[in-house]
Amino acid sequence: MKKSIKNLAIGNSFSVDGMEYLWQVLRAGGVEEVILGNLAIGGCPVCLHADNVASDAPAYLYGKNTDGVWTWESEQTFSRGLLDEEWDVVTLQQASHDSGLPETYARQGEVIDYVNTHKRNPNAVLYWHMTWAYQSDSDHWAFPRYNSDQATMYNAIVNAVQTQILPNPAYTGVIPSGVAIQNLRATPVGDTVTRDGFHMSESHGRYTAALTWAQTLCRVDPDTVDWMPEDFADAIRPDLAYIREAVKKAGNTSLA
Repeated sequence: MKKSIKNLAIGNSFSVDGMEYLWQVLRAGGVEEVILGNLAIGGCPVCLHADNVASDAPAYLYGKNTDGVWTWESEQTFSRGLLDEEWDVVTLQQASHDSGLPETYARQGEVIDYVNTHKRNPNAVLYWHMTWAYQSDSDHWAFPRYNSDQATMYNAIVNAVQTQILPNPAYTGVIPSGVAIQNLRATPVGDTVTRDGFHMSESHGRYTAALTWAQTLCRVDPDTVDWMPEDFADAIRPDLAYIREAVKKAGNTSLA
């Protein structure tokens, strides 16, 4: 297991969901030094990140967490976040509405090239964050792209990862949050892990995502993590075994 991590996410509200509890989960899992950063624009697709690395526009919310508390600065540039630390892991993801459309991944190389050219740590590795399908009754404007069907959207996301990410040697691996969430939906927890049909719930959803990040990036065993967010621990605790199993199963699932 890794004992330290400096992880910068390049994302949107789904990276916020994925990392909200990550600092505490990593520390509870035995990681001694944790520094997290998040360059986020709501609903931001890969193509907009590519535009922003070219212009270095002050378009981002930049969040940082070194002690368990996220602090946020608005109107920040891509370079501000990238150069803030000697990150050893950088994660990239697609906007949820484009996540199952392979043609929307075309400009990821522009972001990757910028990161690799300007990163302060020459040994930093890149991971892809695989996001999740919408809840079955979601009213998200883009759900009709997937016939308003969760299984169709999930399979489309898997296909996009298989065709656009796995063959790309720039990536060290994939954080399979989308797989973990779909696994959890197949348990008695059911299709109840979002707060609005697409963003993760503050209990099961965000906690499952954080465990998935921790398992993937630092090889944290979900069974060793006993921390839960205080406000939602009573909701999570009865389903903790389902959550842990969903995460472990995602880690053992080959997307190839």
